Amino acid sequence: MTEGHDARQAANRLSRAARDLMQSTEDLEIPADSYAVLGNVLDAVRSLEVALGELLEWHRGAEPGRHFAAAHDDSTIGIMTTVTELDLAVQQADGLQQTLSRAYGGNAVVRWFDEVEQLDEN
Repeated sequence: MTEGHDARQAANRLSRAARDLMQSTEDLEIPADSYAVLGNVLDAVRSLEVALGELLEWHRGAEPGRHFAAAHDDSTIGIMTTVTELDLAVQQADGLQQTLSRAYGGNAVVRWFDEVEQLDEN
């Protein structure tokens, strides 16, 4: 499997990118950048929703004896729990996507300054 298609490595890169984003969004030097940042976050959430759905379907199709120990009750319970929780995660990701879409739309109509304006103290 190539690096670009290896889910484990892709998830690792995603985790690092999310941490980088977290550390860089505390203070935006250019206020208008918030629009692009929100757009990219929205795109990432859309992709995450699809990835979660794919993980859900993979787990739903996991076969005892082929993908996990067939006679191991904890494995069976673990698969059932994973399917249930991933189904919920997909629903929540859809809700997050809808919420971010509204935020993105609201941000689109703001007339941002290229630089933060200094307020007069008078």
